Amino acid sequence: MKLSLEERIERKREYQKRYHQNMTEEEKEKVREESRRYQEIYRKNRTEEQKKKSKEYQEIYRKNRTEEQKKKLKEYHKRYRQNMTEEKKDKRIEKSKEYQRQYYLKNIDDIKKRKKERSREHFLKKKIQKVMNE
Repeated sequence: MKLSLEERIERKREYQKRYHQNMTEEEKEKVREESRRYQEIYRKNRTEEQKKKSKEYQEIYRKNRTEEQKKKLKEYHKRYRQNMTEEKKDKRIEKSKEYQRQYYLKNIDDIKKRKKERSREHFLKKKIQKVMNE
């Protein structure tokens, strides 16, 4: 007897679920590492067009989420952060700092331009206020 597509998918899902439950921690870590490596290679080899398309899709997806989906995601992130070990929290903070450092170094010229523009605007506003008060 031939199974329908839905039944085959369901059987495969059940099999994968059992398979992952029976894996040891080393095997799980190995699978995670392979997945990370694959993702890294994939991201490096994408063309600009692919990156742009992906970015647009993500923007559309975020805009079209319902309030319920947003709330669910927010709760998930909250639980995730609460359940993090101190070591992971420290690692996350370090990673964030490193990202900010890299971002700053990469965009230092733009940042300086924006600061200069803001200070000029602020100066002009103060000058206008001073003139208005007199």
